[in-house]
Amino acid sequence: MRLALSLLACAALFAVAALESVAADETRAPGVSALVDAGLEKGWAADKIKPAPRSSDGEFLRRVYFDTTGAPPSREETRRFFEDTSADKRDKLIDALVADPRFGRYMADIWAAAIKGRGAGQLNGSDLFAAWFAQRVNAGAGFNEIWREIITAKGSMADSPAVSVYFKDNEARDLRDVAGQLTRVLTGVQIQCAQCHKHPYEKYEVADFNGMTSFFVGAVARVNNDIRPARVTVTDSDENVKKIRDAMRKRDTLPKEQQALVDTYSQLIKPKTLDGMLIDARDPTRWRRELAAWTVAAENRQTPRYIVNRIFAIAFGRGIHEPVDDFNSYNEPSHPELLEALTDDFVQSGWDVRRLYAGLLKSRAWQLSSGGADKNTQPRHFASYPVRPLGPEQFIASLVAFADGADLAQATHDAKKKVFEDARKAAAEFDRLKKECKLPENEKRYTYDLEALAKYEKWVESMPDDWLLRRTAAARYARLASDDEMAESEGFTLTIDQALAVMNGPFTNKLALVSEKSLLGQIFKQTEKPEERIKLLYLGVLCREPSESELKRAIELVNSPGRVHRNYEDLMFALLMTTEFATNH
Repeated sequence: MRLALSLLACAALFAVAALESVAADETRAPGVSALVDAGLEKGWAADKIKPAPRSSDGEFLRRVYFDTTGAPPSREETRRFFEDTSADKRDKLIDALVADPRFGRYMADIWAAAIKGRGAGQLNGSDLFAAWFAQRVNAGAGFNEIWREIITAKGSMADSPAVSVYFKDNEARDLRDVAGQLTRVLTGVQIQCAQCHKHPYEKYEVADFNGMTSFFVGAVARVNNDIRPARVTVTDSDENVKKIRDAMRKRDTLPKEQQALVDTYSQLIKPKTLDGMLIDARDPTRWRRELAAWTVAAENRQTPRYIVNRIFAIAFGRGIHEPVDDFNSYNEPSHPELLEALTDDFVQSGWDVRRLYAGLLKSRAWQLSSGGADKNTQPRHFASYPVRPLGPEQFIASLVAFADGADLAQATHDAKKKVFEDARKAAAEFDRLKKECKLPENEKRYTYDLEALAKYEKWVESMPDDWLLRRTAAARYARLASDDEMAESEGFTLTIDQALAVMNGPFTNKLALVSEKSLLGQIFKQTEKPEERIKLLYLGVLCREPSESELKRAIELVNSPGRVHRNYEDLMFALLMTTEFATNH
């Protein structure tokens, strides 16, 4: 996995809350870590597995930052951790990071990619949805609340970014696509195969798919492109249902092909949950609220079980149940008792993802090294930490950390400000031409909504510049790894294009230069001793000091004939090209 760095440089130029404090007893979650270790150790004993040893501080530090903030630790954060000699420094760091606003943004990157999809551009909904999701996580909202708000989202996208799940590229999506997508990404059950025929290996019939789709027919999604920015809204209404019922009354007078269409849509006004519960069909404006209530109801174990499993997969690289978004009668969890116990704890805690996540990271299992387990272990044993490629946002954040991040963030800030400044200038020019009766005929239908524009700007301004930069660049970079079979959030794998972009990218070359504000520039200011410079470089790039053999080879390189700066630049470039740098391990 590598970054298309030329696209990152482009993103830097063209890219467009308060956190509630978390009490120590909320994030310490000894119950969660104890449940994880007991459940996994039981499997190790049964299969006679010897797990890997405990991770080193360097392994832990880099891993915990990637798995909570989506970025590597800064040099200052690295220094503080290694200077801390307290026995509980790992637990303290986990608590601090899960309570950090960056944690909500990291969760937003992952869940927004799954629920909404990545997308570059400040007015297309993807960034707004991520900003909203991060805000809700950082405010301490339970995931049951967030799920309810997504399903019932209404109003304008400027006021409620969650309505963006009903749109793609500011065009309303087919409600059947919405039903299939949200059922999969919010509950982990795939029903889309039953849209046209009986599910090939499940009980779901076409009627079951139509029953779930019916819940969304009471929602009307509209885009008004005559308003700038486009007015994107969702309302609860019986408008769609009335149209279907009117067509049903006229069915026998219609041509045969239209009769077939009416027959299809007549099945989309009978809301029924997947467990067979029929909903009162008289008031379509309540249907989404009924669905939301069922989705997070106490008796519906599937939703919290799925969330717990997916959060577990975020921490451990794979879920207890695989695939994470396809719970069915043919796939069994590797540790069913553990999954149920964690689900119980999660529900009892108020669907608190921060508490769950902190507990997972404090477990012995999560803190195992990525190497050293028995050769006969399998991924389902969780007997070592998995070596896995960095996600697109993580990889970009890693690279930006070694450049002049402040300059890149400022470029992003200036670019996003320009988007809204240009829009306001266009509105002022529009008003001037209108007053002077000089508007072209094709422009007269347009109006500008400066209030909505200000709301969009407020959402984007809530996103730190470095976060917006990595999201914008990641959306463009991830396209190099997309294919027709993988969901966007999981579709990020090393390709030839990506590898070449990294090896030859101008941004990579800039990263390795000894400039004033770059990592190498800071190291050169700090010390003149080659051995110390090399150790600081390894700490900065890989969060560890070099081995004796690595140090020996590096000293030979930096002391070889030629310009001193160029030798260190070559060393840093070599480190950036390693698998160790491009993976979380």
